Amino acid sequence: MNHEDVLARAKADFICSCGRRHSTDINRIIISAGFIGPLIDLVRELAPGQAKVLLIADQNTWQAAGASIQERLSQSGIASPSIILPADPPLVPDEKAVFAVVNALESDVCLLVAVGSGTLNDLTRFVSHRVNKPYAIVATAPSMDGYASTVAALIINNMKQTVSAWGAAAILADPAVLAACPQVMIAAGLGDIIGKYSAICDWRLGGLIESEYICNTVAELVLDTVEQCRRQAPQAALRDESAVTGIFEALIMTGIAMSYVGNSRPASGSEHHLSHFWEMAFQRVGITPVLHGSKVGLATIMTCALYRNLLDLKPDFVRARELSGTFDQAAWEANMKEVYVDGADVIIQLEQTARKHDPQNVCRNLARIESNWDMICELARQAPEPSVIQDILSTVGGAIRPSELGISRELVAASLRHAMEMRDRYTVLRLYTDLGLGDLAVSLVENLFDNS
Repeated sequence: MNHEDVLARAKADFICSCGRRHSTDINRIIISAGFIGPLIDLVRELAPGQAKVLLIADQNTWQAAGASIQERLSQSGIASPSIILPADPPLVPDEKAVFAVVNALESDVCLLVAVGSGTLNDLTRFVSHRVNKPYAIVATAPSMDGYASTVAALIINNMKQTVSAWGAAAILADPAVLAACPQVMIAAGLGDIIGKYSAICDWRLGGLIESEYICNTVAELVLDTVEQCRRQAPQAALRDESAVTGIFEALIMTGIAMSYVGNSRPASGSEHHLSHFWEMAFQRVGITPVLHGSKVGLATIMTCALYRNLLDLKPDFVRARELSGTFDQAAWEANMKEVYVDGADVIIQLEQTARKHDPQNVCRNLARIESNWDMICELARQAPEPSVIQDILSTVGGAIRPSELGISRELVAASLRHAMEMRDRYTVLRLYTDLGLGDLAVSLVENLFDNS
């Protein structure tokens, strides 16, 4: 994989063997110290006369790249007002942050430019879409896979939610800036990439159990990207510009995969649900958020352990069907209010439409699980051993135990039992729940870390 491969994928527009048309909104991907020239060209294309750009950064990314971008734009006669959001404590992509960006947006701005990574990208993407003005991204770290995404991950009504938006008009980055970012952000980027192992397993599991749309071409593209990226981990640990840029390109490629299918399924599964659960738990008690990719990498160790355990599992389908009939809606809602607190209403509303716990739906799923058990086990064989994920992450200094991210034993257990409630997607967490094996999932993960 190289820059040309990524650019070719971004510009592709084709009818796939899955029967769908795949394309992206991305017109430019520039990974070069000279990215400012193409950015200026884009601005002048959008506004041939008096151009104005809104730069959206935080205190750290402004120092890393924002100030120099503003100076270069000014030298080219392009006005570039800015909004510099706080970096400490870390920015939260909630309603308050969205309003801050909207309030800074002047009517004659022709382009929004996010200078930074995850949260800044989500905020800019969302606002760009809602005000119908294009946006570009100047990346400052290879820390997450949302650069090429068409959705925005926001905190709405105290709940992590994915909101439809659109892709960037341009993704720009300087390899030297990427390689100079904090090592933890490089590790987070690799963690986000490694999470695709379980995401693809979950996507295929959803196809088996709920007849969900699957594109094997996209799935294999993602897995090939992961394999290429993991081989660059030793060099990335040394801040080799080529290796760090390779991680960045892999992150863009998985974003392109999401654009191809129109949702985050090729890149987000149970490992992301666990990550989101931990993030919201931290926010409720005022704990500084941990980088998204760091949490995803750690969660992937857990989800791969759950998949590998299926190879030795002999499910008791009779018991599972009996348990499904004991579901108590009122007790479940009370539990959700205790677990999700002020975000519980969103969870309860989702259950009213998805009906994940409805005994009839669970029994339908159990019938499909039973008839497809051999294929499910084949999926489980495709998931790496947890020790393999740990080795990859430790190479770049990534977290491989919950305690390293301040995640308690109790929070791990709660997430394994309840993170599945956040999305209407079939994952390995729902598989264990449908089988009546939620306690087993918890004990497996606890033993994994107790013995490591």
